[in-house]
Amino acid sequence: MYPVIYMVSCAFRESNDMNNPAVIWIPQHFTLSVIKDTVKAMDFGNTLKNTLILNIGCSLVQVCSCAVTGYGFARFSFRGKNFLFGIVIMMIIVPPQVISLPLYTQFMNFGIKGLFSVNLIDSMLTMYLPAVTGNGIRSGLMILIFRQFFGGLPKELEDAACIDGCGAFRTFITVMIPNAAPAFLTVFLFSFVWYWNDHYMSSAFFTNTKTVALVLKNLDSELKKNLFNTADRISSREQIIWKEAGCLISIAPVLLIYVFLQKHFTEAIVHSGLVM
Repeated sequence: MYPVIYMVSCAFRESNDMNNPAVIWIPQHFTLSVIKDTVKAMDFGNTLKNTLILNIGCSLVQVCSCAVTGYGFARFSFRGKNFLFGIVIMMIIVPPQVISLPLYTQFMNFGIKGLFSVNLIDSMLTMYLPAVTGNGIRSGLMILIFRQFFGGLPKELEDAACIDGCGAFRTFITVMIPNAAPAFLTVFLFSFVWYWNDHYMSSAFFTNTKTVALVLKNLDSELKKNLFNTADRISSREQIIWKEAGCLISIAPVLLIYVFLQKHFTEAIVHSGLVM
């Protein structure tokens, strides 16, 4: 908790307090101006809007694609199942940096060779398309979570649905999904947090589109460009308060989500078998 407490303490103090040895945790001059200046410098309104559009959309489609894939691995037998599941495990082991360059080349010339080609760089489709096809950020782990959860549900549920005339798809929609609510919540929260914190893949594909993680990554340059016009009067130590304020602003939405969903999140992890 030390970094978080220090972050909160710095974000609500004046720059002079950084040079005062008597100020350790409680600011001597409490102020909200640092937060306001940092929000303005980060253009946090537009940045947050872009981030939510990207995160919520990608998380929802990733949950759907990974759920269908995990259910297929858990409940159906087909040729090449073990080989394909091995590829899913490789998705967990292989870091995304390995495939970032091929992905960049593919998205730069996306289409069918000889028919059409479009440049998707700096488009949210570069994040949506992998999520839709079950290849988004940490998709391998999410497929594994769904496979574990669906594999632990009683086979009698599907047998009863089959007797009632349900096919495989209808059984999945009407029977399995309602019983898998904890797993869906777990995967959605994990997906949202990972997309929120991602800066590597976003920085590879986005040039003008700003997200919270990208702005936080370039926070020092953003502050110098938009805020520190008199940098010769502000020491590096004093600039810490604006940097800490930027970090606090960036993690605040995720912390609020966790505060309200902590109980459900903990239960979801236990029921999904993630602790195994």
